Amino acid sequence: MKTLIKKTKILAILLMVFLSLGACKTKPTKTVTCETATIVDLPEVTIVSVTQETGMAPHCKIAGIIGTDIKFELLLPHDWNGKFVMGGGGGYVGSVINTALAYGVLQKGYATVGTDTGHEGHPLSGSWALNNPEAIVNFGHLGVHRTTVTAKAIIEAYYEQEIDYSYFFGCSRGGGQALMEAQRYPDDFDGIVSGAPAYDWVNGIGAGMVHNQRYMYPNPNEIGDPLISRDDLQLVFDTYMAMCDKLDGVEDGVLLDPRACPFDIESLLCEGEENGKCLSQEKVTALKAIYEGPKGENGQIFPGFPIGLETNLDGWFKWMTGGVNHLEDADEFQAGVTSEIEAPVVPNAQFGFGVDMLKYFVYHDENWDYVDYDLNQLEYDARVIAKTMNATDPDLSEFRSNGGKLLMYTGWGDMAITPLGTIAYYEDVIKNDPTAEKDVKLFMMPGVGHCFGGDGPFWVNWVDEIDNWVSGSNTPDQIAVYYLDETMQPTGTNKLCPYPQVAIYDGTGDPKDISSYSCGELRIE
Repeated sequence: MKTLIKKTKILAILLMVFLSLGACKTKPTKTVTCETATIVDLPEVTIVSVTQETGMAPHCKIAGIIGTDIKFELLLPHDWNGKFVMGGGGGYVGSVINTALAYGVLQKGYATVGTDTGHEGHPLSGSWALNNPEAIVNFGHLGVHRTTVTAKAIIEAYYEQEIDYSYFFGCSRGGGQALMEAQRYPDDFDGIVSGAPAYDWVNGIGAGMVHNQRYMYPNPNEIGDPLISRDDLQLVFDTYMAMCDKLDGVEDGVLLDPRACPFDIESLLCEGEENGKCLSQEKVTALKAIYEGPKGENGQIFPGFPIGLETNLDGWFKWMTGGVNHLEDADEFQAGVTSEIEAPVVPNAQFGFGVDMLKYFVYHDENWDYVDYDLNQLEYDARVIAKTMNATDPDLSEFRSNGGKLLMYTGWGDMAITPLGTIAYYEDVIKNDPTAEKDVKLFMMPGVGHCFGGDGPFWVNWVDEIDNWVSGSNTPDQIAVYYLDETMQPTGTNKLCPYPQVAIYDGTGDPKDISSYSCGELRIE
C-alpha cells in the first residue's frame, strides 16, 4: 500500500495547519521591496537573479553563487520581522533546500535562506564526492557557514538595519548541520534547532548503516528482497506491543520509551520450521544485530536502534528493508527534500547513505562494497574525513557564552538516525559541562519517525519554540505536540518534556489532551 499523502503535499498541508493553530505573524519592522532596495556587492558572491515573488508571502528572491559552486536562494519578505532563519538540507543535499519554509517562516516575516552546500546531485547519492575534497569540505561545514555570512550581509544592507535574532533550523542532515554550526561557527546563530541529527558520518552513517545492510542484504548485488519481510516485522511489533503497550498507562500502539520494554528478539526463535509465529535463526541474528548496533574489537562502534516503527512504511521499510522489487511503495525519504535528478536504484535509504559514505568519502573507490569488509579498520581509514564531516564535539561553551540556545529533538521511532545516538551526544554535552542543560535541551518524541510522521503525535513548530526561547518569552520546559489525522488536521494534543523526563499520563483524563499529562519519570506498572 502506498503512503497516503506525498511528502510535498504534506508540507503544504502542514503550513495550513500551522496557520490554523493560531500562530500570528510577528509585527514587521520595515517594509521593503526589490524595487526600493539595493542589493549589496560582496566579494566572491555572484548574484544570478533578483525576482519579485508572491508565493507564500510577497518577497524578493535573490539567487546567487558563493565562490564557484555554493548556490543559495535568499527570500526577503516585504514585511520583515527583523529576524533571520536558515533552513537546513537533507541527505547528501545536491540542490538548494530550505526546510524552515515548512514552518511558515516567510509568512511570519522572517528573511530565510537555503543552500545546495556546493554540489549538484540527488540527495540519496554521494557519488559527487569521488576525488572531490573541495566539495566534501563545502558539504561538511563550509557551505552552510558561507551562506550564513553572505545572507546576513545582504539582509542588513537590504533592510538597512541589523538583524535582531538569527536562527538555524534543520533535521536529519540539517540537524547535523545545526550541530556543526554550534560547534564550529558559534557566532553564526543565536538559536539553533537540531532535529534527528546526522552528526557522526563515519560511525553512525558509515559503520552503522553498512552494518545493518550487511545483515539485510548479505550480497550487495542482490537487492530485490530483504532478509526480513514485512510479515516478520509485523510479528515482532505485535509481540512487543502485547507485552509493553500498557506500560505508560495508555494503550495506543506507542511506546513512551522503548528501553523500558523487556522484549528480547530471541524469544521469537523457531524451535523448528518457520510458521508465521516465529523467526529463523538467521533472521533473529540479523534483528538482534540491528537492535544492538555495530561492535568492533574495541567495543561498541555506535548505538543500535530501539524497537519501533517496524510496521510503518516510513520506518523500517523505507530505511532498513525495502527492496528494489517493492519501490512502488517507497516515498521521498525526507519531507521538504526533493530533487529533479533521478534517484539512484537502492533497496532502502540506509543502503544508499551508508554504502556511498564509505565508497565515495572514505575510500574514493567506485567498486568498493561491504563483502568481507572489516569495520575495525574504518576508524583509522576515516580519521581525516571525520575531522571534516563529524559534528561530535560536546564542548558548546563558546556558543553558549554568546547567549546561544540549542534545541534538539528526535523521534523514538526514527529508523534513519538512531535516537540512541542523539541521546548519547546530548549526554556527552551534559557530561562535559553539567550547566549546559540550561542552554541545551533534548525532546524525545514517542512513536515519531524520522523528522516527523509515524504512529505518535509529531507536529511542533520548532521555529516558534526557538524564537520564544531566545527572545525570552518562554523557556521550553515543556512543549505542546499535536496529533494529526490523515488529512493533516489536528485531532488532539500531548506534551513533550525535556530529556530525561517524559510525559506521564494522569490515568483518568483524555489521552489526547495535553492537560492529562505532566512531566516526570516513567513509572513502570
